[in-house]
Amino acid sequence: MKKYKIDVGDSLELDEVDRTILTNLREDSRMSLQEISRRSGIADATVQFRLKRMKSQGVIERFTISASPAATGYTVTAIMLVQTDSESHDRAVRALVLIPEITEVYGILGEYDLFLKVWSRGLEELKTIINDRIRSVEGVKNLLEIVVMDRVKEESPPV
Repeated sequence: MKKYKIDVGDSLELDEVDRTILTNLREDSRMSLQEISRRSGIADATVQFRLKRMKSQGVIERFTISASPAATGYTVTAIMLVQTDSESHDRAVRALVLIPEITEVYGILGEYDLFLKVWSRGLEELKTIINDRIRSVEGVKNLLEIVVMDRVKEESPPV
């Protein structure tokens, strides 16, 4: 399982050239080096060098797609706040990340311990996921379920 640690103090130094390249790729991760160069005025060789450097330094984690929920059938989104038993918190996290319908898991501060984003094909399926797969995980103590009515904005972080 890949762990993401948030370090509020250390960010890699990205200059305007790096940010311009990242902004273009955020718009279209399949954009060619030549197209990035054409749009930005940055030389092809510089774009290639910067991309290679940002990949090796972990600035770019992966190139991916964003599939339409309507096209895939996963049209119901729920946000869940989860309280866990402190003794079995890590075990609960390891089990929750294995559920394919859970696409995001965050450790949070406050009354709840985890923030989950869950996708389903309908409310009945969501009910089954919650009752049969999430609540049954050892260490899950309490859930607060929030069904999303409208996706107003959903993007990756700014660059």
